[in-house]
Amino acid sequence: MKYVILFFLCIFLENSPFARIDQQNGKPNITNGIDLTINNIRNKTGVLQIGVFDSEAGYPDKPVFSFTVAKDTILSGKLRLFIPLKNPCHMGITVLDDENRNKKMDFIFGIKPKEGFGFSNNPVVPGRKAPPFSETRMEYQGGRMKVNINMKYV
Repeated sequence: MKYVILFFLCIFLENSPFARIDQQNGKPNITNGIDLTINNIRNKTGVLQIGVFDSEAGYPDKPVFSFTVAKDTILSGKLRLFIPLKNPCHMGITVLDDENRNKKMDFIFGIKPKEGFGFSNNPVVPGRKAPPFSETRMEYQGGRMKVNINMKYV
């Protein structure tokens, strides 16, 4: 399986939990962070929109950090990513399978989700609303943490 490594240049405050480029050698710190596996992706059409939240503020629509991943590295319905972090923190992750690349969830008759979605901790999704942030929140304590998100298609 192909493995995608994401390197983030942080423009956030100095106490941001996201990894920065090492000033000495110019390389990202990839020893600490989230090993994220997204499972059950139904096809290679479109892109995955991934949002990272450090609190309930902005959840689920305005992540503190977001990125788009092309689905061309999917193998057997799975995509693996690495999100480097520098400090222990609390966070939640959302994933949208944006098949038509319009950067939003589409609905059939305004009710039933047309595209796939997933959340850290894989909580039960109550109808059309996203689960509460408290159900997606994870505690990152350092090192490498494995996280699996199972995509859901209704």
